[in-house]
Amino acid sequence: MSAAGMCASTGRKLESASFLRARCEVDGLGRDCRILNLTPRRAFIESFVPAVTGSRVSLQFRLPNGHTVCTTGVVSDHEFKVGFGVDFTELSASDRDQIFSFVG
Repeated sequence: MSAAGMCASTGRKLESASFLRARCEVDGLGRDCRILNLTPRRAFIESFVPAVTGSRVSLQFRLPNGHTVCTTGVVSDHEFKVGFGVDFTELSASDRDQIFSFVG
């Protein structure tokens, strides 16, 4: 996973200058990945061969303050050799608040 890219979303976000490591599971296959863009509603995951739009994804990552976020989502868009966007579908209010505080 050496490609780089960013999601062109609006609002609060974490961009590729400071990425987060995450554990990503798609279709029962888990792998370590990097979050290149993060908002309280979605994430953009670096992936040379991205997941297909509509795929269900489980993500687990730790914020710099030590808070671990565990969530699921659906792939909303993808770009070959760059990555894929995940819209969160099951993000707790606590996790959402922690992400909001982080990307502030």
